[in-house]
Amino acid sequence: MDILAHALYGATFCSRTGFAGGRQPAALPREWWRDGSVWAAAGFGVLPDMTSIGLYFIQLLFRGDSPSFHNLPPYVYILYHSTHSLVIFGLIMVFLWAVIRPLVIPVLAWPLHIIMDSVSHGDGRWQTLMFYPVSDWHYHGLNWWQHPGLISFYWLTLPVLWLGLYLWRRS
Repeated sequence: MDILAHALYGATFCSRTGFAGGRQPAALPREWWRDGSVWAAAGFGVLPDMTSIGLYFIQLLFRGDSPSFHNLPPYVYILYHSTHSLVIFGLIMVFLWAVIRPLVIPVLAWPLHIIMDSVSHGDGRWQTLMFYPVSDWHYHGLNWWQHPGLISFYWLTLPVLWLGLYLWRRS
């Protein structure tokens, strides 16, 4: 799944403005962009990719090189598998639960990212090892970049979800 979709799905499901706010979210700002949980959920939604591939691309840009998925150094894959692991997420969630409780709901955009990647990444270097480093088990999903129908599906589902949320809150 592309990174923008991860941000939007994170905000849709894991923010007070989105479904995590429930049927009648309490004390929401009138404008969605003023809700800090939207930005936190979007940030946690992109965190797994930004702290692996994104860091490497930023490094390339600072060196003046063009970002490319070819010849990636091994540390990118280690970071990728670590940030796409429910085991690693669980450890960080325990810390957040103990220290920064307001982030507990927005941080759920991170495992949402992992689950969505597990079904939208097939075998190969980007497969999602959901229980890394304990296990190399992974679901055999579809490579989203090779299936335009899958891309259309997840992009067309977003407005339907927001329309459903709007109607649910208005009823």
